[in-house]
Amino acid sequence: MNTSVFQGRADAPVRLAGPAPASTVTAPRSVFSTAGLPPHQQFDAWRHQAVPYLRVDAPAPGAAAGFHATATALRFGPFLLYAANLPAYDHARSAAQIRRDSLDHWMIAICRRGVQRQRSGDASLTLRPGIPYVFSMARAFEAERAGDEIDWITLHVARDAVPELEAAFAAALYAPLGGAAGSLLASFLGGLCDRMETVTEVDLPHLATAAQALLQAALIPASGSGAPQIEQLQLARLRRIIRHNLGAATLRPGRLAAMAGMSRSQLYRLFEPLGGVAQVIQRERLRQARRLLSDPAERRDIGALAEAAGFFDPSSFSRAFRREFGCTPSEMRMAPTRAGHGAAPVASNTMLALLRDL
Repeated sequence: MNTSVFQGRADAPVRLAGPAPASTVTAPRSVFSTAGLPPHQQFDAWRHQAVPYLRVDAPAPGAAAGFHATATALRFGPFLLYAANLPAYDHARSAAQIRRDSLDHWMIAICRRGVQRQRSGDASLTLRPGIPYVFSMARAFEAERAGDEIDWITLHVARDAVPELEAAFAAALYAPLGGAAGSLLASFLGGLCDRMETVTEVDLPHLATAAQALLQAALIPASGSGAPQIEQLQLARLRRIIRHNLGAATLRPGRLAAMAGMSRSQLYRLFEPLGGVAQVIQRERLRQARRLLSDPAERRDIGALAEAAGFFDPSSFSRAFRREFGCTPSEMRMAPTRAGHGAAPVASNTMLALLRDL
């Protein structure tokens, strides 16, 4: 069985010792568990390793009672499936956390057991058991959970990874995916979670194809239109152009408008709710720089990585990076080697690392 197991401070991956036919090799999974830790350490271990992208409030029982939680994550294609059984607790994701970790994935969330109430801006809802809902990691929110046990599923989808669904995701934000298609999607994800340990590497591409088809069937009706909204399609296309051209010094609003075949005024109007074209380009470049700096396999020096992300002035890059993430590029690169010395490393088998790799 190919798994990486977390119990407090990440253990080494556990893998099959000998060769096996491709059809029988179990797909790699990451398992997060507080089992085996002293009760007073369990909650903090879970918070730092399994959900470091959230602000988590301690559950009602005292620390002495422990925090017995287990979660499993499986990557297939552009999807990361996360299933957790854990005590109820309140949590939130702030604008500062969004800026700090740069995660903006779409999420299909299902609460199979327990209750979750969530607020994001003017939107407020209580998740109905077993019904998929659309959320975004790029939106700040506050959530309350209740019940003896939470049985929770999240399907994370990297933004723009399924471009034909981008507009439907945006239009269905905070909406329940009901009807027959939504029920089929919930059954598929729930069944996959319950049988995750039996999934083989050969299964993964087929699961990705099935998930995409079910998402499309469930999202399009929930978006309120049989055809995705034109503006959302345009924004998704523009984001892809930006991300494919981050290293180009000429990537400016005028050049972007020309590549997209639209007027500057149309471009500015589309990006105005997002803070403007230049701001979006800068943010995408900073996120790319952070991904490169956080990659242990990346051997280029910081200047070369900055240029790969579209920054050609070291001083401007350092100032912008520190303003966005609260640390210098050098500190970001050194973080994995400074564990235990006040740094905030990202272990390779944490949920944060899995989401960044998606």
